[in-house]
Amino acid sequence: MSGHFTSHGFRRGFLEGIGLLPGMVAFGAVFGVVAGQIGISVLGAATMSTFVFAGTAQLLALHSWGAPDLVIAVVVAVVAMNARYILFGAAIQPWMRGVSPWIAYSSLFFLVDPNWAVAMRERDEGRHDVAVFVGMGLACMVGWVAGSIVGAGFGQLLGDTRRLGLDFFLPAFFLSLACGFWKGREDILPLVVGGFVAVIFERFVGGSWHVLAGGLAGSLVAAFRPKGTAAA
Repeated sequence: MSGHFTSHGFRRGFLEGIGLLPGMVAFGAVFGVVAGQIGISVLGAATMSTFVFAGTAQLLALHSWGAPDLVIAVVVAVVAMNARYILFGAAIQPWMRGVSPWIAYSSLFFLVDPNWAVAMRERDEGRHDVAVFVGMGLACMVGWVAGSIVGAGFGQLLGDTRRLGLDFFLPAFFLSLACGFWKGREDILPLVVGGFVAVIFERFVGGSWHVLAGGLAGSLVAAFRPKGTAAA
């Protein structure tokens, strides 16, 4: 089945993304608060969040603001952190096959972890409406930009957003998606290997290399495990 783009799919993805708004607003508020502390205006923070739309990469960029000696270190960290999107793009390409290139490539501007996971769920369930991916991505952007504006404008009044527990929305979302991805015992080995490698890298390497390392390790185990094991 080839990919397509419908208004119904867009609406469904956007409404599903609404559930993530509290977490995205809280995350965006953290960025806005930090941006405001180093002198970035509300308009500047909102513009950066709209055109960059890169979450933790934006937070890292703030660490080198006005400090040229940190630029190289920050660039390396950002590349490492976002290297996972190479894997995401490779995984989502077959799912998007069939839609026009301008829709497929422009849709990737909205690529974030939550809507990529939803796209993989849609693929596994035999649905290929790319608009679901875009709708959820836009909802995430709305929350991120709104949070950036609130954080930059009223950061001193918000305090620590973690005390409200809003930082748990995204982890809870991914946990629920992971449960939906479960297909049987054949998933245990890639899951264990990927998790183990991620923990080792997080403990001894640091940065965001654990995300890429864990994803690669789990993917390689799933790709090259004996077919008889998967069948069993």
